[in-house]
Amino acid sequence: MAGSQQDQSKALTVGRIYFQSHLSHDTASAYVSKRRLSSSDIRKFEIGYAPDQWRGLVDHYSSHRIRLAAVDAGLLTTPEHSNRLLDFFRNRLIFPIRDHHGDLVGYGGRTLSDDPKTPKYINTPETELFNKSELLYGLHQNKAAIQSSGDAIVVEGYMDVVALSRHGCQLAVAPMGTALTHQQISLLIDQGIKSIWICLDGDAAGQKAAERSIAVIMDSYDPRVCIRLMSLPEGHDPDTFMEAFGLEAFNKLKGEAKDLPSFIDDICQNGRPCLSLEDKASYMLRLKPYLESSCGILKDTLLHRASKVSGLTISDIQESFGFHQDEAVVSNWSPMITHAARAIVHSDNGKDIARTVSDFQLTGPGFDELEALCDEVISDQKPSGLLAQYARAHGKQSELEDRLISSELLPFLRSSSIDQALEKVQNAPYDHQARVDIKKALGIG
Repeated sequence: MAGSQQDQSKALTVGRIYFQSHLSHDTASAYVSKRRLSSSDIRKFEIGYAPDQWRGLVDHYSSHRIRLAAVDAGLLTTPEHSNRLLDFFRNRLIFPIRDHHGDLVGYGGRTLSDDPKTPKYINTPETELFNKSELLYGLHQNKAAIQSSGDAIVVEGYMDVVALSRHGCQLAVAPMGTALTHQQISLLIDQGIKSIWICLDGDAAGQKAAERSIAVIMDSYDPRVCIRLMSLPEGHDPDTFMEAFGLEAFNKLKGEAKDLPSFIDDICQNGRPCLSLEDKASYMLRLKPYLESSCGILKDTLLHRASKVSGLTISDIQESFGFHQDEAVVSNWSPMITHAARAIVHSDNGKDIARTVSDFQLTGPGFDELEALCDEVISDQKPSGLLAQYARAHGKQSELEDRLISSELLPFLRSSSIDQALEKVQNAPYDHQARVDIKKALGIG
């Protein structure tokens, strides 16, 4: 960890102790009592309180260096047209946020003000340590239960995670006030989970949030992970539901959760049976983007449902949406290209493989798509395009296929590079770069 990051980490730790020391404040105590937060909840999640002061934390720092690091860590701020340091969190219940390694990286704050203009929740601004798209609240605290069970429940907010924990469910995590991200899905998969439940608040906003999460899940879809969506009764979130009905009722809802294809089917039916031609056409239009972003088993299941609703054959649906064309394109590429794509998407050293491929700067059918995939992986973007879909549909490689990549990929790239360079020489005898490429591929340049 760089020196500045070490100072930021110290500033965050000092801040945590400061916030926790103020939890006995009358305002905080009243809210803690109202929300039935136990001493066990407070200890496990390190909950604190930021008093309603402009410079309480500013003045608490005894070291000027750590005070400046607190600015970089998002704990202190300066108003516009002023250099005066002020506390970022004021009159808020504070939730320390740790990454999955357990390192303290930032905070979330729930306002205790009645002012409707005050945002209900705010997070630490983006910093060197805090990237909200890569963090899941509660994962550190619940990691052992999540890894041992292979299950995770995604809820909306911090209090939902705390409430489920208090009632005996140690599987909940929450994104940082945004829709679920590709990085967060990958983080869960890295924990070895087999099932993800998306827990929806019982209102229209909960439904919309679920649809946004589905779009991300489908982009990151791994056929080894079962995705289910559970809906709470209208007017309830996990916190209020657990208080009213308890863990047994929650587990019953969890058992009745819909799988991903069924939930997508419900969205596309839009609350009514598809009996008329107009209804069937409307269903197909709603389903089209889900089909286009799905692959493998999920796409096959959605195609079967589309066939059942529309009365069209699966082949006709694929033809009308252009899916046959995509499959034909990929099937004409070298098998080594698709093997490389799967290794790049699924292997722990995928980024290293992508850099190796990228060094050869190969072009043409299949190679252009592979180069684009490499660029995305190297720059930490979400893999997209035909090869990414193919890789997700076919899943992680076997040990035999991994050995094939280790032994055959580099010779394949060199051979392809020589072939392309020779073709350039034949078409343009004085192309100096083509001759350089040949020497490089042969290892003599």
